[in-house]
Amino acid sequence: MDTSQERDPWTHEEVVTGARESLLAEIELEPTPLGEEFLNSPVGPRVRVGGVRASLARFATEKIAAAGTGVRYGGFLDPSDEVLLHLPAAIPVRDDLQLPVLSNVTLKLGPFVRDVAARGAAAVAAELRARKHPAVTELGRRLQSNPPAFEGWAQLAMADVTRTFEPTPPLVSDRKELYHRIRIACTHAVDRALLEGLARGNPGFIDYLQCFPLARSMPRKVVAWLGPTNSGKTHRAVLELAAAKSGMYLGPLRLLALEQRDRVVEIGTACSLITGEERDIQSQTHSARTVEMTDFSRRFEVCVLDEMQLAFDRDRGWAWVAAYCGVAAEILIVTGPAAAEPVIRRLGEVCGDTVEVNHLERQGALEYEGVLDWRRVPPRSAVIGFSRAMVLELKAMFESRGLRVSVIYGGLSPEVRRNEARRFRAGESDIVCATDAIGLGLNLPLDRVIFYEIDKFDGEINRPLAPSEILQIAGRAGRGPGSEGWVAAFSARDGRRIEAALAKPQQTPPLDQLPAAPTQMHVRAIAGHLGLDRLVPILEFFRTRLTFPGGTFFPDVQEDVFAAAELVDTFAPTLPVEERYALACTPIDLEEHIFRNTFAEWLEMLAAGKTVKFPRRLDGGGGLETLEETLKLTTIYRWLALKFPKSFTDLARVEEVRREATEQTQAILRRNWGKQGLSRRECAHCGRALLPSSPHRTCRECYMEGFA
Repeated sequence: MDTSQERDPWTHEEVVTGARESLLAEIELEPTPLGEEFLNSPVGPRVRVGGVRASLARFATEKIAAAGTGVRYGGFLDPSDEVLLHLPAAIPVRDDLQLPVLSNVTLKLGPFVRDVAARGAAAVAAELRARKHPAVTELGRRLQSNPPAFEGWAQLAMADVTRTFEPTPPLVSDRKELYHRIRIACTHAVDRALLEGLARGNPGFIDYLQCFPLARSMPRKVVAWLGPTNSGKTHRAVLELAAAKSGMYLGPLRLLALEQRDRVVEIGTACSLITGEERDIQSQTHSARTVEMTDFSRRFEVCVLDEMQLAFDRDRGWAWVAAYCGVAAEILIVTGPAAAEPVIRRLGEVCGDTVEVNHLERQGALEYEGVLDWRRVPPRSAVIGFSRAMVLELKAMFESRGLRVSVIYGGLSPEVRRNEARRFRAGESDIVCATDAIGLGLNLPLDRVIFYEIDKFDGEINRPLAPSEILQIAGRAGRGPGSEGWVAAFSARDGRRIEAALAKPQQTPPLDQLPAAPTQMHVRAIAGHLGLDRLVPILEFFRTRLTFPGGTFFPDVQEDVFAAAELVDTFAPTLPVEERYALACTPIDLEEHIFRNTFAEWLEMLAAGKTVKFPRRLDGGGGLETLEETLKLTTIYRWLALKFPKSFTDLARVEEVRREATEQTQAILRRNWGKQGLSRRECAHCGRALLPSSPHRTCRECYMEGFA
């Protein structure tokens, strides 16, 4: 016999299979279907020969669990060759209340597996579940005779128990975990009883939809016009609004509300403009508003809710959710990208609305143009940066090339932004240097949008733009039926990401719970029922203790509202809690020193019953940044004047300051910055334009690749 060639070593699978065969022969399970199935079950890399007995125990237990019996595998006791099972049991506490737990039982491996093979998993499980559990019975007797001293034990109900004990009940033998679960369930019982008491006196406290009784009292039809930018969705909506007997337009920005008000007027229907800082009443039936100024108190024939995708916005999403749920309109027209369809359908379902969804295509082509030379930017282009400093440096850089530049970024007042847009439309400037502020609400005659870069600091981290954000900004190019828009970059890396964003279909964001902000009713009810006076704990209670049923809405209070509430509690503690909540909702950036100090002074004067005057003199050097702060402060004052007209009466002075600051800002922006001594540089490696503030000889892309 030729033994020169030996057999290859056995594979891991062969070794495990051999061990399984030996085990099945040992416990006389070879000819059974259960044994065959175990023998042929997959052999993973983590299966060990020494663990074959444990794997058979788990395999048989999982057969029982698959029958929906609640029996669970607890482990394998190798020294005694026993399988540990966890059996479902219930500790009796009251006639109407039981605590679900798991009780331990140990069985010899061989008899247990043979029993499952012979009688079937269901029969064995039924016998196991019928077993008595002395430890469970004894613990129930102790809990009844000597109940724990946890607050809420007397109010404990099955809803609290289910929330705490399921889907993974504790082991009855683990007393520490069991009592921990009981303590949590009692906390839920206290909260539930408290919220039920609040709801009895305040219908709608827990049911968010009942915060809007007028909308719930009428049938509504929701018509959604969904599509990319330049698909005509807002135009269709505004035409229906103008033709209706009454209606509202609701949008994200004052400029957008102003633009749609002007459109309605051009069609021939009088229309008011109502934002957080102004009232221009021209009609009692029609109005264009920022979404936070939604009127929930009147019935309308038509309401237009624009840019519905902002329901997912982490800062302002609550306003779109409230507007959708609360507008009392016979026809609610909702616009947005195709990605907004899931949230529209979900809200339509919970509100009981009839929903009609219409998809539109872009009216003109939008194409990727490639990487452009920054020294040859064509007219009618928008160059996008993502900070005020970057936009202003871009302005200087392009003006040094002889181009006339309009500037648009979020820090500018609406009047300045509108005037800069007007200059571009009138041909007084060649290009626009802008942040993503042009992504919503500014329709400009642009042939192309060029991204200086596509990374953005979002207040926490510097991150790449999402494809949906790129599409929203890029869609500003090529407005109008049949027009062609181009999108370009100044670097190959950015160009590849832009091209990919344009090529892929719009992504639908995951439909998670939607934010619901507290109403005046919530604040008043919590304060009265709990005897709370400070606003901060009231808002904290709303955010952390309240639960809206159904899983669609979650209580949400923004961090800037909490920050303002702390100031209001400190400097105006004697004001009614509803007024303090209105003050806490003031749109103000309290991280800015000048705004925080001024707001605190105004609160003290308001609490003292004094008339609040606008500052006679503002700190600062009179530059662009100081003017922007001044304009923001006038906006805040005007917002407060509409809420507290008897206290904030210095509007004549505010309008004078606003006009002067606006004129000075426009004068600075119209100045040719390219002649102010700012150097113009290029990347030493790829030739891309470098901003004057760049710390390196190369652009960021080349620097990251090692070219210093």
